[in-house]
Amino acid sequence: MTWKKFTAYNSSPTVATYPELPENITILRLFLGLAYGISLGFRESSNDVTLKGAMGVIFGLNVITFLPIIYMNFYLNAATDTYKHLNFAGVQNALAVMMLLWIICFTMIHEGMENELKSALVKGMVNATMGGAGGDGAVGGDDVVAEVPVMQESEF
Repeated sequence: MTWKKFTAYNSSPTVATYPELPENITILRLFLGLAYGISLGFRESSNDVTLKGAMGVIFGLNVITFLPIIYMNFYLNAATDTYKHLNFAGVQNALAVMMLLWIICFTMIHEGMENELKSALVKGMVNATMGGAGGDGAVGGDDVVAEVPVMQESEF
């Protein structure tokens, strides 16, 4: 990455003077996706959440897409029309990084909810395989579900 060209104020890069700009913008977008995904994952675990769910994803998409465009137009004064597909280069990859880190951070913080989900899935699988209609003492009813042990976390 050519940091000198990437941080030069009002340098007016074109495809002839700075052909690496699309790759550098993609790296910037990946970094924004990484930072915003971690931020969203930890912020959503607190009680005073302002951005969560679809609003968090839409706002993250806006940050990933438009901050680099604003940087190119107002700081670098880049001739974006000389580049091919510059405005949206790397948006999909950065969005994927943001979503991945959001899910990882949220899951790490909510380990208890994950264990409850595992337990519910095991109970559902036992009911489905044992033919459980449930409740009336039939085979596979609530008696079977009560006997299913909760899976403990292990290293393997």
